[in-house]
Amino acid sequence: MRARLSRENSIGWIIQRLARRLDDAMNARLADHGLTLPQFAIMMTVIEHNRMTQAEIGRRFAMPAYAISRAIDALEADGFLVRDAHPSSRRAHQIQATEKAVALAPAMFAIVKAVNADLTAGLAQDDADRLRQLLAEAMAGATL
Repeated sequence: MRARLSRENSIGWIIQRLARRLDDAMNARLADHGLTLPQFAIMMTVIEHNRMTQAEIGRRFAMPAYAISRAIDALEADGFLVRDAHPSSRRAHQIQATEKAVALAPAMFAIVKAVNADLTAGLAQDDADRLRQLLAEAMAGATL
């Protein structure tokens, strides 16, 4: 009993369970567009920064290189990203978003907004803003 209470009051355990719920909600909504959460994250990053190498994309995510490569392969096969020759490296490619990806971006932002609204539905706006601030501060100060 005591161990369960300790675990259920653990910030890490609560965040982990919440993250799982968020992932599930995002994946469910993204499936309507044929995307997974990792594909979505990579596609949106490329849209935001344009012409990134796979190594640059990899540095932004805590994903193994093979997972990033698979996600890029799938996005390329579905017409969301293209690989172009890198102007100064024969071994690297630049990853660029297609018009199809850019056209889908507003729907992706709407999904994120909806999932975030669902997450904070039980909170007053001030509390939701404070939660966002506290989580950002925890991320910035974490020594993990």
